[in-house]
Amino acid sequence: MLGDVSMRSLTSAMRLFGAIGATLIGIGFFFAIVGVFGLPAAIAALAVFIALASMLFRRPQAEGIPR
Repeated sequence: MLGDVSMRSLTSAMRLFGAIGATLIGIGFFFAIVGVFGLPAAIAALAVFIALASMLFRRPQAEGIPR
């Protein structure tokens, strides 16, 4: 029972770090695209990034990792 709790918290922590990492990458790409292509292209790219990130985040999770 105790192992299940720690595994859940580890999974939650990994998802949190993944979300934070994706956010930082998105911010970096947004400012890079603003500098190269301008604000309208950056806004379009940000919308695409958010749509793709939300699709990946909402995908069904596997029950177990095959080994």
